[in-house]
Amino acid sequence: MKHLPYFFILTAIAFVFSTSATVAASPFSGYVDLRYRYEYQHHFNLKSYGEQPVKGESSDGFWLQRLRIGGSWQASDWLTIAVGVQDSRVFDSDLDRETYFYNKRVDHQKNAYEDQWELYQTYLQLAPFKHHDLKLRIGRQSISYGNNRIFGPGNWGNSGSYHWDAAKLSWHHGDHFIDLLWGAHIIHEPEQFSLRHRHENYGGGFYSHLQIHSHWAIEPFYVVKYDDHDNFSGESGTDDLMCHSLGSRVTGRIGPFTLDATVVGQWGHYGHDDLRAWGGHVQLGHCFTTLPWQPTINLDYSYASGDRDPDDGTRQTFLGVFGSRDSMYGRINLFSWSNLHDAQGTLIAKPHKHITLTMELHRFWLAAKQDGWSLNSSAYRDPTGRSGRHVGDELDLFVQWQLPTLRSIKTEKITLRLGYSRFWPGEFTRNVADNVAADWVFAQLHYSYRF
Repeated sequence: MKHLPYFFILTAIAFVFSTSATVAASPFSGYVDLRYRYEYQHHFNLKSYGEQPVKGESSDGFWLQRLRIGGSWQASDWLTIAVGVQDSRVFDSDLDRETYFYNKRVDHQKNAYEDQWELYQTYLQLAPFKHHDLKLRIGRQSISYGNNRIFGPGNWGNSGSYHWDAAKLSWHHGDHFIDLLWGAHIIHEPEQFSLRHRHENYGGGFYSHLQIHSHWAIEPFYVVKYDDHDNFSGESGTDDLMCHSLGSRVTGRIGPFTLDATVVGQWGHYGHDDLRAWGGHVQLGHCFTTLPWQPTINLDYSYASGDRDPDDGTRQTFLGVFGSRDSMYGRINLFSWSNLHDAQGTLIAKPHKHITLTMELHRFWLAAKQDGWSLNSSAYRDPTGRSGRHVGDELDLFVQWQLPTLRSIKTEKITLRLGYSRFWPGEFTRNVADNVAADWVFAQLHYSYRF
């Protein structure tokens, strides 16, 4: 609580800055985005599970603060200049950031909670060929598509998962588009400016959207991810990473139901191992618009292959792509899109136009019981497969309330979110980690303003 005055100071700065801008038509547009969240983690942390974790603390309560501020200037009809900064901080956490967040493979901290005064959305956008519907964006940028499963910034995390230094060439025509991109994402090291150290993974390819019918669209994509630092240890030895991902997303309607499906195959090499893996997701949903609170029910299933033989020189563990996991594989974030079966049911209701209630139920299994749990695959693994496949079950409960704004301006929003989650360990977790249940509680206040 001792850091709350700092929060109110930042809120006042954001408010003064926002009120100083005129809403009249201008070549300049800006944003202020301030978020403050309290979290309590019980019997887990970002890398460990149980009362005696392999790394970090078993229980921790802390405050997260993130400020994003910036804007863009339409210098001409073909040139836009954007400049932004992000400051993310953590208070009262029991984790020692120098040891807990240090990543040996990149030889830097990879801090999910803190990255002070870093560039955010700072780029040049050129559109010299408007009659051809082409735009080129170069610089620091967020990249997201569709449901954020293939490319997503990971905005729930305090520092964000993926901030790109990239070049993106976009062709948009009506409802259709294709983007060609190449770049690398930064490493979040709290007190070191990202331009002073290496990036983590390089990648690129294309992502597209084809509206084939008023209710149906397909989104083919190809992405390559590589790292040439020769520090990826496979079953056959250590070398670099080269991962190709090819797939598509399909969205549409089947009668009263909505469908959202993604499938992606991977090949390449991980160290000296051949990489052969695949992942998929499907969601079927329906909104009961005639019922009170207009409930929506979604049924999801997510799959990511795992490595069934730890000694055959072929890696079958799906690596994900560059997507977020903010709300996809359980809200506690004990899982990522790797060696996973996730059966999910979601109920969403709106008792008031400004209030949304959400309940999620998950059941998690390992796709390959000889492979590891993505929370910490080196620590939580049984190569014999005798520890079982069922990792656990999770219940997530959330309330989102859009509060009255400070002024009558549509581009200003104040949102309060409250949540509770509980995870019950399955056979695999009880055998390799702990038999205690885990709990997570959070409360978040989010202020945003666009001008």
